[in-house]
Amino acid sequence: MSEPGVAERGFANQAFPQLLAPRGWPDFFFQVALLGSFELVYALSGIYGRDRAGAAVGNARDVMHLEGLLGLSWEHGIQDWALAAPHVALEVANRMYFVSQFWVSTVFLLWVYVRRTERFRVVRNALLAANAVSVLVLFAYPTAPPRLVPGAGFVDTLNSNAVNLHSSLIDALNNPYSAMPSLHASYAIVIGVAGVALTRSVWARCAWMLYPLVVAYSVIATGNHFVLDIVVGVAAPLAFLLVGRVEAAIARQRSRGSVGSAEGVASS
Repeated sequence: MSEPGVAERGFANQAFPQLLAPRGWPDFFFQVALLGSFELVYALSGIYGRDRAGAAVGNARDVMHLEGLLGLSWEHGIQDWALAAPHVALEVANRMYFVSQFWVSTVFLLWVYVRRTERFRVVRNALLAANAVSVLVLFAYPTAPPRLVPGAGFVDTLNSNAVNLHSSLIDALNNPYSAMPSLHASYAIVIGVAGVALTRSVWARCAWMLYPLVVAYSVIATGNHFVLDIVVGVAAPLAFLLVGRVEAAIARQRSRGSVGSAEGVASS
């Protein structure tokens, strides 16, 4: 077995405080506060959202109509399959709905901060962009999830869980009419892309490639999102990442141009 590299040995030799906060505790707590502030705004939006039930249901019906025109009305097919399949299919959907947003996202972000510190800002900013879009849309276009649309025929599968959207704690922090866009999908695509880019194991990369699809299945099978919620949820952070790549490419091109001009002046 080969000896660990310099980076791995250095990581293993770090004291725990330095390991957990490679940029110092002030920066660590700043990142927690920055990301937590959006979660707080999202939670408080539930106070406003609960008064928009009529508009939210109407907007959800508009989403259903648009999906019909686009041929994207897949929700019933996916949920019906999950309900008819062996129980493990629905159990995966129910558990993943909570685990993905509360545990996978938190643990992955902490891992990036500790082990891939130089990449943390890009991942964090993509998630912040997704949160910003979500907060704006939930005030401008409140949308009910499929399970809360009367007569739509969707089942609230999370009701069978010990931890569900109607438990006292989660209900207090949940905006029931913020289905558009899907933050689950936003977080899943950012973490999935980052996971593929930042991990070294082939198996880990394959798992991160599948992760957004599993989350998408979860939020549809549980009756919590429409397909278009997922599309918009994925588009928001991807647009931010694309803009970042374009800006970086333009900056590199300008840098090459500046170097070329300087060499031209020097040689004349």
